[in-house]
Amino acid sequence: MGRFGDDKIEEVRSRADIVEIVGAHVRLRRAGRNFVGLCPFHNEKTPSFSVNAERGFFHCFGCGVGGSVFNFITRVEGLTFPEAVRSLAKKYGVTLPEHDVSGPAAGEREAMLKASEVAAEFFAHVLWNTTDGAMARDYLKSRGISVESARAFMIGYAPSRPASLAKALEKRGLREAGIKVGLVKKDGNDAYDMFRARVMFPIRDAQGRAIAFGGRVLDARLPKYINSPESPLYSKARTLYGLFEARQAISSSASSGKDRAILVEGYFDVIALWQAGFKEAVAGCGTALTVDQLRVLGRYTKNVIACFDGDAAGRKASMRALEIFLQAGLLGRGIFIPSGFDPDTFVRERGAAAFVELIEKAQLLVELYALQELAESGGPNAKIEARMNAAERVAEKLRLIHTAFEFHEMVRRAAFLLQVPDEVLRAEGKKQITSQRIRGEASEEFRPPNSSGDVIVRAELTLLAMALMHPDLRGEIFAAQPFGQYREKLLSDLLRSVCEETED
Repeated sequence: MGRFGDDKIEEVRSRADIVEIVGAHVRLRRAGRNFVGLCPFHNEKTPSFSVNAERGFFHCFGCGVGGSVFNFITRVEGLTFPEAVRSLAKKYGVTLPEHDVSGPAAGEREAMLKASEVAAEFFAHVLWNTTDGAMARDYLKSRGISVESARAFMIGYAPSRPASLAKALEKRGLREAGIKVGLVKKDGNDAYDMFRARVMFPIRDAQGRAIAFGGRVLDARLPKYINSPESPLYSKARTLYGLFEARQAISSSASSGKDRAILVEGYFDVIALWQAGFKEAVAGCGTALTVDQLRVLGRYTKNVIACFDGDAAGRKASMRALEIFLQAGLLGRGIFIPSGFDPDTFVRERGAAAFVELIEKAQLLVELYALQELAESGGPNAKIEARMNAAERVAEKLRLIHTAFEFHEMVRRAAFLLQVPDEVLRAEGKKQITSQRIRGEASEEFRPPNSSGDVIVRAELTLLAMALMHPDLRGEIFAAQPFGQYREKLLSDLLRSVCEETED
């Protein structure tokens, strides 16, 4: 697997208790030799999600998702495979190699994580336990942030003294690590703090570890915010503030029919919404919205609602966001905050119920784009030529949609809004699509028919899931027609070994 030997990966897999891991996210009950529950990856009322403890395997017969404990962790916690291996190894006491061939040595990375952890604890201590933090505590109170919320997000305060954190890190032998993650800067042989006299917002990864910080002044000084620089731990373009706090809410909301994430702009927006009960809120990290950020969020939910300002600039921002969403494989919806408000001030002044009303009015970004193009073309009474020109521009965006159902549904909706025939917009949307690649794959709508190899792989996966979940059927599966005559070609080694246990 590149970073770890197969023996180590297998050791982690064998030690990990998949029922325990899945059970932390899904309410499971025993059903024979398996455990069943409501799938965390799609909305369902009847349990179709099954876990086989003996095989270390899970499978949902509703949406088709399945795999090992690693697959579950990467999907539900948004981790990469190496991160999932390390997380489970730490939990179950497996020692992994010190060096990671694609990044810094594990010891160096641990030092950087430790420096960030020390910084977060240092800032929190200054905020809550020192006179230096008194003004910051008053400031948070004036912004409507409760003590409970501030502690939940590990908010802190960086004192004005130039080398307070630098000295704390040096005492622990972490000064160089602090420099690498941008907490400390060097001036010759001396070191000084990057953040001074600022309210501090730790930015955490999906496992809850501080990897970067954002700092806000208490007065009118500029810049209002400064953020940690890029580091081996932190990439602004791939990180979402509040994701650690939101991921559990997003995952658990799937079973309640509220599977969604709310995308806002700032730290205070996330915290204010979280405090008001919208615990699925996340924000970018001092950068414009990126495809990578949405792809990370898409690991948790496909239903993302973006908040935009209600003025002309906000409308234009929603138009720009459409392409980013589609490139990330998400349709996306948008809501517009009334002029003069942001999500933070709106929910504080108007209340949670008013924000729920906005969410209920959320529109698909494709529809917003179509309406904007129609308006700029002269509205519903525009000449057919103007409406067809608008349809061409909408079709350019529709070409980015990578699934057949979504493509056809968005064509239907956009054609209705533009008052043009469905078939015309569909034909425009299909142009040049064969050369388009989304996430490195051809669009599903225009992909050539599956090869026989693809069919066989899908059949194998289905049979493998059935064989694992229903041991009493393995003999029948192994002998089943029409597969029996193609047994050598169809059955992979893994499926054959499972089925042959019944024959032995």
